[in-house]
Amino acid sequence: MSSDSALWGSYLSLGLQALVPIAIGSFKSLKTPESTLAKRRANRKDKLLDEEDEDDEDETIEETLTWADSLLFPIFGSVALLGLWAILKYVGKQWINLILGVYFTGAGMFAVQSTFSSIANFSLRTLGKTPTTYHIRISDGIKQVFHQPITLPSLILLPISILLPLLYIPLGRPYLLSNVLALSLSTATLALLKLDSFFTAFLLLGVLLVYDIFWVFATPVMVTVAKGIDAPIKILSPKTSPFGQPKDFAMLGLGDIVVPGLVIALCLRYDLARHAKAHPALEVTARSSFSKPYFSTGLISYVIGLGATMVVMHTFKAAQPALLYLSPACTLGPLLLAVIKGEVKDLWTWTDGPTEEQCEKKLLDETIEAASEVAMKARAEIKGGSNSNSAPAAGSHEDGDGNDVGGEAIVIEDDSWMEGGVVAPDEGKPRKRKGGKRK
Repeated sequence: MSSDSALWGSYLSLGLQALVPIAIGSFKSLKTPESTLAKRRANRKDKLLDEEDEDDEDETIEETLTWADSLLFPIFGSVALLGLWAILKYVGKQWINLILGVYFTGAGMFAVQSTFSSIANFSLRTLGKTPTTYHIRISDGIKQVFHQPITLPSLILLPISILLPLLYIPLGRPYLLSNVLALSLSTATLALLKLDSFFTAFLLLGVLLVYDIFWVFATPVMVTVAKGIDAPIKILSPKTSPFGQPKDFAMLGLGDIVVPGLVIALCLRYDLARHAKAHPALEVTARSSFSKPYFSTGLISYVIGLGATMVVMHTFKAAQPALLYLSPACTLGPLLLAVIKGEVKDLWTWTDGPTEEQCEKKLLDETIEAASEVAMKARAEIKGGSNSNSAPAAGSHEDGDGNDVGGEAIVIEDDSWMEGGVVAPDEGKPRKRKGGKRK
């Protein structure tokens, strides 16, 4: 195998590896549009959510980045980069590699579990099979304090998700295992972090373009850190034969995957929002089939930008700041498509941040325990009138609403207000007996 053909094979391997977490992470970032959720809330206003509906809500941990957060990225990135460079220069790489190895081993367990589970669940759904879902619940009386749904494939993959990261250091940090951890971390990051608008996206690409150029061309800091840190913060591809024990690698930093990936994921969510807006009568969800022109354009733009990086790097035999080519490509691609389709205004004004109602619901969720399954079943019985024909317990009596309030009988609080979004002034207040005691 000639030297040039081996190098181009290495570059192709890097590109293909980079596209995997971008594609998976983008689809993991999808959520059911707010318009569909509003329809569901209206349709079942007086109903209890069954387990299937709860799963469709797709409540996941996420963090939305605004334009102000974008401006902080290069500042925090520079501080971290300088700190790592100083440790490598004045302390040595042994301790920092050990600390980072332990850290990424722990983080890798969650990332591998999340990524592999998504791939397994998607594969089963493609084959027409619905994964079995188990619910882990912890309740305190009638209050639910913890609820974690987990699918059967996720449960089966749990030992593998723990074992792979644990073997990373004992096996001598093999580059293949390092790549698996790095790609899983990239996927999990793209599912967790979300940009709120295209203004934030283009601003982020712009400021990190300047950051990348400065630390690569003006100083040796970034190249020194990338080569000195032996941790899954980059993907590697051997420049020679991948068999045996290659020593020379082409590398691509995770930042060159995650940053453009955030923009591409935003393009996919915008495609879903356009589809929901164009079909208001349909119940559009994250699993709906819809056209993806902006997502496809974003992927093509990324391939063009990364290809340009490889060509320049191969021609000049020197490291290149990939965002120098990726940032313009991933900015111009969606903008040109919007110009062609006449959707520039819609693209620029569209936002993907949480609505005011979602923010208020999140505040309630953070301060109030959710109702448990026991409480929901109890309310269902009350609503169904199952207690209307039952006799009062000994030593007790009923109030005007027909509820048992005397003696030692157990009284169930009406905590249905917990499941609403905004609590009205008169909602959620405990009703009182005639004697003034809380029921």
